[in-house]
Amino acid sequence: MKHRTGLLASFLVAALLVARPGIALADVVPARKAKAQRDAAAVESRMASLGVDSSTAKAGTEHLTPSELSFFAEDPSRLQVVGGLTWDEIAGGLVFGGTVALFLLLLAIHAKQ
Repeated sequence: MKHRTGLLASFLVAALLVARPGIALADVVPARKAKAQRDAAAVESRMASLGVDSSTAKAGTEHLTPSELSFFAEDPSRLQVVGGLTWDEIAGGLVFGGTVALFLLLLAIHAKQ
């Protein structure tokens, strides 16, 4: 009878652990997790103010480590928009495009002669 009771008790404990694994696991450092969540929220809000939609901002913060999150949360102005062209890049593109257009025009004129 004791053998059967022990088997039944061990089966119940194993079934409990399989069915509800969250009961056996514990978060030993909740303060770090809470700080990382606050930092992620600060970074997400800065990204939203820069024009990033919320799902992209959330995905971006998930790829950052806790130390990176705290770095950007300390001074949110460290997050800057990287995309887009500056005035000198636009001017350089116009000069390059004009040079190519002039070359093609001269080539076309020379081909007619």
